[in-house]
Amino acid sequence: MTRRLQAPQRRARRAARRNREGGEPDFNLAAVAARSAGEPGMPTRPWPAHDIAFLTAVLEAHNLPAPLIKRLARAAAALPLTTLLLERLAAALADQIHFSEMAALMREPAVLLLGPPGAGKTTLAAKLAASRGERQSLLVSTDAGRAGGIAQLEEYAGVLGLPVAVANDAPALARLAAGAERRSLVIDTAGAVPGDEAARDALAAFLAAASAQPVLVLPADIAAEEAVAMVRFFAPLGAKTLLPTRLDLVRRLGGMLAAADAGRLALPAAGVTPHFAFGLRPLTPEMLARRILAAALNDPRSEISAA
Repeated sequence: MTRRLQAPQRRARRAARRNREGGEPDFNLAAVAARSAGEPGMPTRPWPAHDIAFLTAVLEAHNLPAPLIKRLARAAAALPLTTLLLERLAAALADQIHFSEMAALMREPAVLLLGPPGAGKTTLAAKLAASRGERQSLLVSTDAGRAGGIAQLEEYAGVLGLPVAVANDAPALARLAAGAERRSLVIDTAGAVPGDEAARDALAAFLAAASAQPVLVLPADIAAEEAVAMVRFFAPLGAKTLLPTRLDLVRRLGGMLAAADAGRLALPAAGVTPHFAFGLRPLTPEMLARRILAAALNDPRSEISAA
């Protein structure tokens, strides 16, 4: 082949090389859609096919912290492949999260509820007192500063036929505890938020005055990061139990599980109805595993995966 005939071929090769090295790549709609899946206005990313990858994606959808997701997935993966995924998740939750019996908490002579404002402490206090019975419980409010706080507790107590008392300070609470005879105290407190050391010091004084068992109360729909911050703030008060509220109103359980994991707090039960006379549901690894996986069935990705 002459040089005159070879020149066009060489020019074509050089042009192709320049396009590969510096030119604009070919537009790949499928690749763009795959990278953008889950973004607003784009298709939802389907669930992974592998069981542990699917479990990881489900836990991510519940907004659990990444380190906890890894530990739960690792614990589930350690079980035989023939085990149902529900049973593997329940076993992983039992391994990583501390669960306890509500009966142990109900035997405490005094329980003090602490947590942020609006967490549902007053309603939960009425639930706990109602569970013990009118002859065994004394409702106590230390939330004298919040407008309507004591009135709300008195309304609950009136309907339930429970005695109610007010303690404006630690010495007053100590006197109530000393004269409670055989009644167990359920103590409602003012809400406190991270950074309010004065409020935390006041809670510590109330705890010491009544020799009470502190119980952290958080709404089940709290964000994981905020839940961990709450646990760290209340940690000096020595709470060993977490009672979530409004569990029946939430779809994602990441905040509740993040709090229990961060503080190694026991999960005996949760509030599942706003009615103050009942609505404490025991929490077990099996129950939470079922809730976690059931949420995936209502996710649009389940329709895509089944298609």
